[in-house]
Amino acid sequence: MRKLFVIKLLIIFTIIVNNSYSNKRVENINNKKIRNQIIYILNESTPFTGELIGQGVKEQYENGIRHGNFQGYVMDEDQKLIYEGKYINGIKHGAWMIKYPTGESKVVLKYNYDKPSGQWTYFYENKILEGHESLEDGILEGRVVKYSVSGELLTKLNYNYGLLNGEAVFFHKGEILETVTYFKYGKIDGGIKIFDKNANPILEGGYKIGKREGIWKFFYKTGDVKTVVNYLNGLKEGELIIYDKAGSIAQKTTFIKGNEIDSKGKVISENKEFKDSIVDRFKKFNRNLKYEKYDKILSEME
Repeated sequence: MRKLFVIKLLIIFTIIVNNSYSNKRVENINNKKIRNQIIYILNESTPFTGELIGQGVKEQYENGIRHGNFQGYVMDEDQKLIYEGKYINGIKHGAWMIKYPTGESKVVLKYNYDKPSGQWTYFYENKILEGHESLEDGILEGRVVKYSVSGELLTKLNYNYGLLNGEAVFFHKGEILETVTYFKYGKIDGGIKIFDKNANPILEGGYKIGKREGIWKFFYKTGDVKTVVNYLNGLKEGELIIYDKAGSIAQKTTFIKGNEIDSKGKVISENKEFKDSIVDRFKKFNRNLKYEKYDKILSEME
């Protein structure tokens, strides 16, 4: 008897929910008007409750506020993409998707009450995984990985509290090592090696809290040492030696605190402000992460 009673209650509840949904208004999206970020229907003064529909578009509202399932179109670099997701009281929450015009997934993402959260995953139009970024409450937290359009690993690094932390590895196509280095809370800190597309070394050195430190070696395309220089707190310190392709010393220069000096210690050339292209490269990488781009696209929808 108790089981039968529960089943009857479930049936009644389902009927009520379905009737409630079927009784909601459905209007054409062209009648949508926005006033003070509240949705109205043309020539009406009461905030809209119900569903707006159009070709490929569906939006659900409660008292003029986004609430329910949404689908429609967004623009990304002149390409019209399809989006699908859900709002709760005007806030993005749960799983969202952005799709290519073909309907294939481009971005699979997740919000936790309007904050990017969990793994955001990206795909090329040929369905190959482009990569993924891990987030927690809108901040990068965990592994970031990127692949080529043919599926080869290009980038593998880690974030903590929104900052690069730990080993960072980059590959040329074909998964030939391009750069390996280490970070400590956003600053390069540790050894660094960079290689060309033929796996020959380009440079080898080290950083301490974002500044060059210790012996750095630069190489010819053959892999032979070209230049050896010491850095202290980001500035050249001591002898800089240049070798010819036969391995003989071609030139020696002495530096103190970045200033070139002669044999008597007199400054020949004062240190010029040094702009580290390697540090700038990682700054640019941070600016080009995809989650900020797609979060902005979704946040700017009207």
